[in-house]
Amino acid sequence: MIEIKNSNIEQISRNYADSVLMMKRHIKRDNKYLAYLFNERKFEDIVLCPSLSLIKEIELFNKCFPDIDYEASEWCEFKKYMIGQYEKVRKEILYDVLDSLNISVCPYCNRQYIFGADNNRKVAAQFDHFYSKSKYPYLALSFYNLIPCCPTCNKAKGEEHIDINPYIEGFGNNGKLIIDSPLNCILKNADWEIRFESDDRCKTNIQAFALSELYKKHKDYAHEIVVKSIANKKGYYNDLKISFSKLGITDELIDRIIWGNYLDECQLSNRPLSKMALDIIGQLKDLNE
Repeated sequence: MIEIKNSNIEQISRNYADSVLMMKRHIKRDNKYLAYLFNERKFEDIVLCPSLSLIKEIELFNKCFPDIDYEASEWCEFKKYMIGQYEKVRKEILYDVLDSLNISVCPYCNRQYIFGADNNRKVAAQFDHFYSKSKYPYLALSFYNLIPCCPTCNKAKGEEHIDINPYIEGFGNNGKLIIDSPLNCILKNADWEIRFESDDRCKTNIQAFALSELYKKHKDYAHEIVVKSIANKKGYYNDLKISFSKLGITDELIDRIIWGNYLDECQLSNRPLSKMALDIIGQLKDLNE
């Protein structure tokens, strides 16, 4: 999983909130949950609630309503209303948010593009609620609770809990993809796999999105990285660098051409499997030192 990084994120969230607040809505004031959301609290604060404060909103809501009957009509009415509000936001606002965030690849899996097409009617990203809109409908419109992602990840996660919100962090060094036997990979033996080395927090995401199983399908790409690594030790990289440098190409672009991916932490959202490439190249570098 990779972090969603954008230097304009505060302005993007502000623009999103302004659009949400301007939407026309009819609120039933006799519903205590709706009254809390739109009267007792400043709705804008919940829409703009920072990622790290979402859990505090949950605690505050539970403190105000400690004995919720989730089968009662009042709660069901509240949930239906907020999910309906989200559907309007999804259709009218969220794909402008996606364009503004400039994210090309699903942050959850880093395997699939999430471009929009045909005015986002036919092919587009989906949006996962980090905290389920069914269980936490009061966060249904919170900007930092809405994670742009691919349909595969959205369906796989469902309402399952995960620990890492990509608006806060990615896996980084706490969840690395490695080749368990580089030698067998080099020799093209069957006995090698791609696997995760991760801490417990990363494991919640890995399990929710079945990432271990999915990344095992990318052994061909992992093998290509190993072969290129061997070639580089024989001067392949330096020869190419000299050739490309005559064209006025930067070292960063040369690396991307040679390895077939972005290797800068800030650019992992630009192309699928970039985190995998970075992790395995790092593994091979450590082995060679």
